[in-house]
Amino acid sequence: MVRSGAPADARGRHLDALTSLRFFAAGMIVLGHAHGLWGSFGIATNFSLAQGVSFFFVLSGFILAYNYPHVENELRRFYRARFARLWPLHIVAILLLPLIAHTWNTADLSSPRAFCVFVANLFLVQSWIPFRNVYLTLNGVAWSISTEAFFYLAFPLAVLGLRRSYALVLGVAAVVTLFFIWMVVHFQIPISETDTGINSMGLLYVNPLARLFEFVLGMTACAAYKRISEKQRAISTEGATIDEFVMLAVIAISMHITPRLPWVQVLPGNWAAAFQYYSVKSGSAIVFAAAIVVFALGRGAVSRALTSRALVFLGEASFSLYLTHTTVLLWFQAHPAIANAPIGPYLYWAACLILASLLFVLVETPMRRLILGKRPSIRPVEA
Repeated sequence: MVRSGAPADARGRHLDALTSLRFFAAGMIVLGHAHGLWGSFGIATNFSLAQGVSFFFVLSGFILAYNYPHVENELRRFYRARFARLWPLHIVAILLLPLIAHTWNTADLSSPRAFCVFVANLFLVQSWIPFRNVYLTLNGVAWSISTEAFFYLAFPLAVLGLRRSYALVLGVAAVVTLFFIWMVVHFQIPISETDTGINSMGLLYVNPLARLFEFVLGMTACAAYKRISEKQRAISTEGATIDEFVMLAVIAISMHITPRLPWVQVLPGNWAAAFQYYSVKSGSAIVFAAAIVVFALGRGAVSRALTSRALVFLGEASFSLYLTHTTVLLWFQAHPAIANAPIGPYLYWAACLILASLLFVLVETPMRRLILGKRPSIRPVEA
């Protein structure tokens, strides 16, 4: 029996390892956001945990390309499934803000402006508005699913383009990213995440067009995976395990080095600052694409360990974890006596995981069944 979120390849083997990896990517974001309150044993200061979002974007491209190789023949089902994936939990996560954190997180916005921001969130277009008090208002982390919604819209066109030329589509997406880096430099946009006007966060981190390259990179990785998988190259479990451990080491090295690349030594000041910011947020995208291929192959001990039922469940609940962890964090920030207790961070993680599990079981799963029908077709891991 195929579990929800557990795809089977042409040989009948499930890609559960990718599901489990989603939990670790979400955990990076949770740990990074909680760092200011509890620290992270130096992890957040030595590795760019914000790159967990980049992993999700790359994985999303991989999974959609895997699930829908002929999406033009099933557009209605595709968009129905995408709506069921994003929208119900997104709305529930917003409604949980006043229930858990006792705030709508609208900062100093007037009621009319807050309502407009709510409408933007309702239609998942907030990431197109490059102002902090728009894309980070209400459930701030939802900016990424607004960006993801654009990827869903662009996916059918990307599929058609990639059939003609992977190099061309990847090149166009890369040029679009470079264009926004140029905009930051040319118009002297502040390299900031706190400036209330247009800044680098709005143009290079949140902006859907600037992140499109990562999504297309994931689609390209899927094509590479299929070619490698079809060849069925003989490799021992020991050899594959070494490959997987090497890949994990490369990920760690990349997440440590990319925020520290010496751009200032090779580029003028403004260009160096813009590329530095992009490297901090998205510098490991190519490494993530390679890692997804390696673990999708599932030939080593690490990928097999990732197929444990507990890890797969956590991976399935990772979307709920991602969307609600900042709401739980707001509650702890409002209760410093509990947050500052020795067990404060452990209570935080426990609360996040329990809430995410409940939402996955009681909201995500039944709502998707309701929207898609009693017996929706099983698709691979969702990103």
